[in-house]
Amino acid sequence: MAKGYSSAPWLNDSAANVHLPLYLRIRRIIRDKINDGEFTPGAAIPSELELAQKYGTTKLTVRNAIDGLIDEGLLFRAQGKGTFVTHGLSANSSSRGPRGFRASQGDLKHHPSVRVLETSLRPVGAHYARFFDVDPKGDLFLVRRLNCVDDEPFALECALVPCELFPGIETVDVSLFSLYEFYALRGHEVVRALEELQVCELKPREAQLLRGTMGDPALGIRCVSYDAEGRALEYVTSVAIGRHACYSVSQ
Repeated sequence: MAKGYSSAPWLNDSAANVHLPLYLRIRRIIRDKINDGEFTPGAAIPSELELAQKYGTTKLTVRNAIDGLIDEGLLFRAQGKGTFVTHGLSANSSSRGPRGFRASQGDLKHHPSVRVLETSLRPVGAHYARFFDVDPKGDLFLVRRLNCVDDEPFALECALVPCELFPGIETVDVSLFSLYEFYALRGHEVVRALEELQVCELKPREAQLLRGTMGDPALGIRCVSYDAEGRALEYVTSVAIGRHACYSVSQ
């Protein structure tokens, strides 16, 4: 076999590809999968080892293919986590509507971080079918996460999102990427968010994660985000404490 060519026949079936080095052909295949939506924005692509085995080559060849796509802004390599699709996410970040947690804290020159506690799929059911105007037999994507500001625990958050509106959302690594950006990429940019605030007390598990004491006062928040058509996109409940958990009212 000639150097740089693969034994996998489907890699060599295009006259346009046949004279390209293998790493460029693999790069083109991955780029096509991103553009076709097979690799979802915010989700991890297969590992370098898996791709090397699939394409009958070495991890070094696959890494060379991926490095070019990282340079193009299509992929992002997270140390210890894998390589993720970033195509379109930054370009669709809203500058007019409400800002997500990372964007809003970044605007304030803070350093936000997110720790995912749980992700799962749960049935929509009658109540949320009416709330989101989706099929009650479908699924909701549930994510629980701990939001931190400058390494200080700030809020425990639980979000519910209808999978019918956002196919593939369960593959998004929400510790790295903004859901608001993902919504915008799928044609549902968040333009309005309604919040309901109440004073509450920390429960034992909340106090442990937020580094507080059971019974400490906290800010409870319920938030519904909407697109330009007035459609509800997500329902979020959160408990926040500390100096970042405050609101000011302008006169």
